[in-house]
Amino acid sequence: MQSTASDVTVGDDRRSPQTATIQILLSELMSGPRIDPRLRNALESAKQLIAEEREGGVFLSVLLRTKGKRPEPLRDALLCLAAQSDQDFEVIVIDHDATPADAAEVRAIVAQQSTGFLDRISLIEVHGGNRGKPLNAGIRAAHGRFVAVYDDDDLLFGNWVEEFKIASLTSEGRLLRSLVATQMVKPELWPQDQIGFRTLSWPKAEYPREFDQLAHLQMNYSPFMSWAFPAALFSILGFEFDEELTVCEDWDMILRGSLLLGVTEVDSLTAIYRRWEGGNSSYTDHSKKSWAWSEAKVLHRLESSLLIMPGDIVPYLRKSFALLGVHEQLAGLLHSRAWRYGRPIRGALRVAGFVKRRVNGLRGAIEPSRAHEPADFAPLIHPVSDESLQAVVDVLDDVNGANDATGRTAG
Repeated sequence: MQSTASDVTVGDDRRSPQTATIQILLSELMSGPRIDPRLRNALESAKQLIAEEREGGVFLSVLLRTKGKRPEPLRDALLCLAAQSDQDFEVIVIDHDATPADAAEVRAIVAQQSTGFLDRISLIEVHGGNRGKPLNAGIRAAHGRFVAVYDDDDLLFGNWVEEFKIASLTSEGRLLRSLVATQMVKPELWPQDQIGFRTLSWPKAEYPREFDQLAHLQMNYSPFMSWAFPAALFSILGFEFDEELTVCEDWDMILRGSLLLGVTEVDSLTAIYRRWEGGNSSYTDHSKKSWAWSEAKVLHRLESSLLIMPGDIVPYLRKSFALLGVHEQLAGLLHSRAWRYGRPIRGALRVAGFVKRRVNGLRGAIEPSRAHEPADFAPLIHPVSDESLQAVVDVLDDVNGANDATGRTAG
């Protein structure tokens, strides 16, 4: 599944609708033949500023979130980073609300890393606040041209950084989205009372291969580590994670960033998102009410903002409106007088269909055994003749045909 940036096609009719970028919007505003030169210069300056990348520094800043409750997965997470094929990145380990004992263990695990890797790791401790607070702290400490978020209980393949970097060469400031598999795991106690885990399934690539902006307005189909965000989203455009959200902070930033800057596809499997069976996770630490409130807040922000959409999304909207008309017609049919009057007929159709299936099943059971039955006992074993069975089937066919005709007349 390896791909290079040149393999990524934008605007192909066979792909899901892609998000327009603010660069395209600015170009559209500048396209007027009689635009005021002052406005043109201002828009051109805005385009250059948004596209501006940080000078020097590393390609990627990796924000590694942890609460210190899973030391072994944290070791695995750091091992995945140390083994990357492209080492042009820094790691910011963000210890959020860990107990003193857990925080000490996090520091010890970080200190165990090899010298060359350890030099690119920084550790910050954040206390209080929701899930967005440690991310904002990490953003302020980041020096990379792109920023990615990676939780301590997930896994990365060795090509994670490399694939992002290749795609960034032609991304023109868009968000980068790679492919991620899922895997079921559960916590367990290892020997010497060591907190460990057990893998329950093979990795499964169940998320959509292509980014669909409309589908993501309904729910998040892209785990956090599948994204790399341009640093300009935070340093130039001033975006921050919403610290009021108890959950959905990833979905919120994915939607706001993708709607403004657009998305470049990275068609490579780069990570595994672990789903925990038992133990603590964002699904168990927060109530359904908390999830519903956060989702509503994310959507309310979108409803009160301006959405930039590309022109190739028009066919999808037209299809949606066409389907809306079909649903309205169906609702009218289900509430019509003819539909209510036809209820007994529909009941008879269901009964007739059931009886017909049973009769055909009985015939299927009779035919294979006839060749082996004793002739003297045939009347006792099969008191119903083939002719009688066929007659029942013919009658049921007639009933179904009549009911179909009646249904068409009622409709």
